[in-house]
Amino acid sequence: MKLHALLKNIEVLQTIGETDKKITVLSQDTRDSDMTNGLYFAVKGTQVDGHDFIDNAIEKGAIAIICEDVPEDIHDSVTYIKVTSVQPIVGAIASVFYGNPSEKVKIIAVTGTNGKTSVATFMSQALQNLGAATLLLSTAGDYYVGSKVDIHRKAPSSLETIELHRVLKFYADIGMKYCCLEATSIGLDQHRLAGLDIDIAMFTNLADDHLDYHGTMNKYAEAKKKLFDNLKESALAITYNDDQYGSFMVSDTTAIVKSIGRGIDSDYQIAVMKSSLSGLEIAINEYNIKVPVVGDFNAINIALVFAALLQSSYEPKKVIKSLSQIQGVPGRMQMVANDKKILAIVDYAHSSDALVNVLNTLKNIPHKNIITVIGCGGDRDRSKRAPMAQVSQQNSEMVIYTSDNPRTESLQQIFDDMKQGVDINNDNYVFLESREEAIAKAVELANKEDIILVAGKGHEDYQIIGTTKTHFDDVEILEKYLTK
Repeated sequence: MKLHALLKNIEVLQTIGETDKKITVLSQDTRDSDMTNGLYFAVKGTQVDGHDFIDNAIEKGAIAIICEDVPEDIHDSVTYIKVTSVQPIVGAIASVFYGNPSEKVKIIAVTGTNGKTSVATFMSQALQNLGAATLLLSTAGDYYVGSKVDIHRKAPSSLETIELHRVLKFYADIGMKYCCLEATSIGLDQHRLAGLDIDIAMFTNLADDHLDYHGTMNKYAEAKKKLFDNLKESALAITYNDDQYGSFMVSDTTAIVKSIGRGIDSDYQIAVMKSSLSGLEIAINEYNIKVPVVGDFNAINIALVFAALLQSSYEPKKVIKSLSQIQGVPGRMQMVANDKKILAIVDYAHSSDALVNVLNTLKNIPHKNIITVIGCGGDRDRSKRAPMAQVSQQNSEMVIYTSDNPRTESLQQIFDDMKQGVDINNDNYVFLESREEAIAKAVELANKEDIILVAGKGHEDYQIIGTTKTHFDDVEILEKYLTK
């Protein structure tokens, strides 16, 4: 595609060089192997400035550069496009380059602190059960019509903008009708969903998280709110009314707004009728729904999906049937089978709010003791460590505090932060540096009819210590010691 066509709707401050060039590659990362005839976006990121790599991009074949600061050394064969801010326009150009794929399919985006993966996964499964070819892009794995697919991710939380549009084009060309994806606060703040034509947006909840990045809860909420602020009028926005930020999320949207919640002021009113290890029975308005997923908190997730499907004109009976056939999400209330009569659970809960939800569910299951294994990630929000340690101790008979992904941060610093939430007058806790030793200790302490909860990493099959990423799977480790 010609450069001038890509720039058609972009506000350009200055152009140096020809725009009648054919662009065959888009890139914002000079680690990409081939940038021949490429357009390079010099994005000023949180860690590095893309302007520092302009010459590298040109060496790899880039023939056009979009930047905020034109470099002093100009290459005659290269076109330089100066704009106010590069990051927000990457998505708009990528969408045009790939033929506006999000306009050809239905895009469903889920945001919130907890539940994003579950809602996106349940929605994807329900749509597939209803006969729609669906792509799921989630932190727990990427799937097309139920089969896992290999999609290149530079970060586990969300795809980079260019890759997202490329992926959408590929799957739209082979028949995809829906794409369900997670919209993270950082991704929204960094415009990674820019250029997407979103049809349905859903909000689950907001709790303390990512404050190392956003600084305050208000800024965190404002980042989430961008998803709804940018919706078109014909789009659907569904919010969880019972959350204190529920109404705030949709306060400025021009989209059609529907709400879920337990109160009569919600469009879709939720009541949990029955909850057990075999699943949930939920009443939503006049409908009774049985789903094979564990945890009362999943009632909210199911209600969001149910509301979205009914608002999309699917018949209630068919929707209820489709939901009865969904499966749990890997690493979310995942039970690890064993012959010791111990209920062993692996869950992704990595905030105090999520931990309380999981532990409250487990407390309602007949048991003797709950033994919790929990750690906090390094180089991440320090403010949530003490609350996580506190709720774990308050809701368990025994807590084993351990490592999560310490990354480059001192594990002692992480432990010191966690200790601020620990009641030292209670002897129901211990700190163990090795996560494997912590899980082994939990199994050693557990007796018949006890519950072991290993929380924080869920589906992750790795651990990052320093800058080294090694294989580590909570489920595998639990199975190893439960079978000894």
